[in-house]
Amino acid sequence: MPTGEVTSALFSVLSFVYLLIVSLPHCKASIILPPTKTMEALAATKFGPPGNVLQFVQTDIPEPGPTEVRIRVHYAELNPVDLHKLSGDKEGKPIPSHRCPFIVGYGGSGVIDKAGKPADDDDNEKEEGPLFEIGDNVAFLCDPRRNGCYAEYVVVDRRLVSAIPNGVSFAEAAAVPLSGCTAYEALEKVGLTIGDLIGGSSLEMTDSSPPKKRQRKGGVLLIVGGAGGVGSWCSLLARAAYPDLEIVSTASTTESEDWCLKMGANRTIAHSAVKSLGGGPKGSVDHIICLTEPTQELFASLTEILRPFGSICLVVAGDSIKSLDMSFVFFKSGTVCTETVFSSSRAGFHIDQARQIRLILEMIAMKPSGDSASDRTPLVLGDIAGKTNWKSALKSNGVMEVLASGHSRGKLVMNIGSER
Repeated sequence: MPTGEVTSALFSVLSFVYLLIVSLPHCKASIILPPTKTMEALAATKFGPPGNVLQFVQTDIPEPGPTEVRIRVHYAELNPVDLHKLSGDKEGKPIPSHRCPFIVGYGGSGVIDKAGKPADDDDNEKEEGPLFEIGDNVAFLCDPRRNGCYAEYVVVDRRLVSAIPNGVSFAEAAAVPLSGCTAYEALEKVGLTIGDLIGGSSLEMTDSSPPKKRQRKGGVLLIVGGAGGVGSWCSLLARAAYPDLEIVSTASTTESEDWCLKMGANRTIAHSAVKSLGGGPKGSVDHIICLTEPTQELFASLTEILRPFGSICLVVAGDSIKSLDMSFVFFKSGTVCTETVFSSSRAGFHIDQARQIRLILEMIAMKPSGDSASDRTPLVLGDIAGKTNWKSALKSNGVMEVLASGHSRGKLVMNIGSER
């Protein structure tokens, strides 16, 4: 190539580069930069109390599979199961390398960031869950066999995801998935169908039968440990579906008593006063949801007050379940069942939990917003206001310390991303 042509070509290239550099400040929106490959997470590498083992780390952004979506997390729901998973079987024991960094947090809210490529036969929404678009605001439940949502991003199966309706904040939506679904399922297991509050029971994904007619008759529901997140949702949901139902909650402090009444309980009693409700062959309580470990003494009291053909749902396990005395339950033809919200995903998504989340979110949206989020949900912000951001979660009186105390009332959530 002649020298003149080379010089001309070089001048053209340099001119283009110059113009590109000059124009950069004016065309940022049109330039697509490669996405970052890592995210920030509040995670652990060994088992122990959250204040000792949780730390902020950089880790790979997860990629969604065929039936999954990736969510940019806005709020993580805080639950006692987070502490249980972090504690492991021995404090200080290293977490297996294939699970490191170990991220807990099994429910929350956020925005759809990416959807996995559909499988070849992924055309059955009923089997594979609803489809979402990038940018959809959603609430989600996590699979505990995978990393959770104490992170900027989380990948979940879309069968555990529900769209957030208008009028419901990210914080309110994050209070629903784990504790709300647990309450929903526990109530239905003791005979208080909640699904037909809006559109039918969701305990069976494949059930095409019409919704059961809601019974408005009276009755008595006892919630043992009614001031926590699940107990609060039990009261809110039961009261919404059964206005004539008498709800009795156990509480240990005056503040907890007041909270239970606010959530919908008719009255409260001390944990040690369960037998005062009246027992014997006829009993006095139709439905019992036990949210504390069923010790031998407590379970004996529950079977004493249970009415014939009544139901008890145990939500907390512990060593006590190994030696429960079922004799009085047998005499009364009573039912004892258990509830863990993770059984469905472990069993291949036996229950339509996305629909449960949607029904609760729609119930929230139907209620007028009051002075605080707890007018519509069990969400607690007041006594830890300003400390719900995950950057201050490990500080004194931060949300992790409040959660670990075991005495928090209502539902705690942790802000990870932007609020809308």
